[in-house]
Amino acid sequence: MTSKEILKKIYSLSEKIRELDREVHRLKISSFDSSFQPEGLLRMRGIEVFRKNPTDQLFFPATLPRSHKIQFFEMMKRYSFRLVIRDMIKFHEGFSIENLTHYCSLKVVKEYCDFLLGIGVIEKKGRERYRTVVFPLHSFGPTLEWYIAEMFQEEFSSPAIYNVSIKKTRSGGDYDVIASWNQRLVYVEVKSSPPRGIESGEVSSFFSRVEDLLPDIAILFNDTQLRMKDKLVVMVEEELRRRYGKDSERLYPVERLIEELFHVRHRLYIVNSKKEVVENFRICLRDYLRSLYFPFSNQGSGKGEKLSFKRGERDEE
Repeated sequence: MTSKEILKKIYSLSEKIRELDREVHRLKISSFDSSFQPEGLLRMRGIEVFRKNPTDQLFFPATLPRSHKIQFFEMMKRYSFRLVIRDMIKFHEGFSIENLTHYCSLKVVKEYCDFLLGIGVIEKKGRERYRTVVFPLHSFGPTLEWYIAEMFQEEFSSPAIYNVSIKKTRSGGDYDVIASWNQRLVYVEVKSSPPRGIESGEVSSFFSRVEDLLPDIAILFNDTQLRMKDKLVVMVEEELRRRYGKDSERLYPVERLIEELFHVRHRLYIVNSKKEVVENFRICLRDYLRSLYFPFSNQGSGKGEKLSFKRGERDEE
C-alpha cells in the first residue's frame, strides 16, 4: 500500500469517527427527558403538535445518507452557498453553471455544483446542465427552516423541530422552528426572501404566533445581509404600535443589540445573516441569559420591565 493510499484510508477513518461522534451527540440530545423536548414544553402550555419535520420540499432527498446531510449542513453555513441554492431552486428544471453566477464567481459555483453532484443532490442533465434530484421545488424556505433546526441541535445541543403544525391555535399556519434550548422554549420565524419581499401581514402573523406559543424567546430571522433598520425594524415597530398603542415606543422599544441584531426587552430578537448565522443566534441567546442573571446591567431596557406577549399588558418586577 502506497503512502497516498494510507493517507486516504486515515482520512476516511477520521471522517467515520467524526460521523459517529455526531451520532452519539444526537442520541444524547434525543435521550433528554421528554418534558424538555420541544413537544414537552408545548404540552406544558396546553399545545399539541400533530405534524412536524416534513421532508417532501427539502432541497435534498429524504433518503440522503446522514453523513451527506452533515456535509450539506456544514455548507449551508456559507451565505454564498445558500444564495446559489436559491437560484438552483429557481431553475430546478434545468440550469447551467452560468445561471448561478449572480452572486458568486464561476469558480465558486462550479465547486458548489461538484459538491452537490458528489453527494447526490443534483444530477447531470446533458453535458453542461444540471437539475435538482428533488423535483419540483417551489421554495428555499423549508430547507432554510431545516437548517435552523439543525443548527440548534448541532451547535447548541438543543432539540428542535421545524415546519410544525399545531392544533387549535388562533393564528393558524405552520410554525417555522421550535427549539428547546436550555429548557426554554424558543420560537423562530424564518424569512428567506429579502426585506422588500416581506409584508406587514407576515410580521403581524409572527406576533400572533408568539402570542399563541408564549415562548421564552422569539426570533424573527431574515436570511439576508441587508440592513434591518430600513424596513424590517420599521414593520416591527409599526406592529408593536398597532398592538400596544401610542406608548409602545416607551414600553417596548426596538433597540440595537449589536450591528444588525435588534431586540425588544431582551425577549424578542430581529436577526439577519450579516457575518455568520450561528454566531448571530449565539449572541442573542447569550443576551437573553445575561438579561435574566444581570438585569441591571442592560442599558436602555427599562428598569424592572420585561416584555409580555399578552396584548396591552406588561409585567413589572
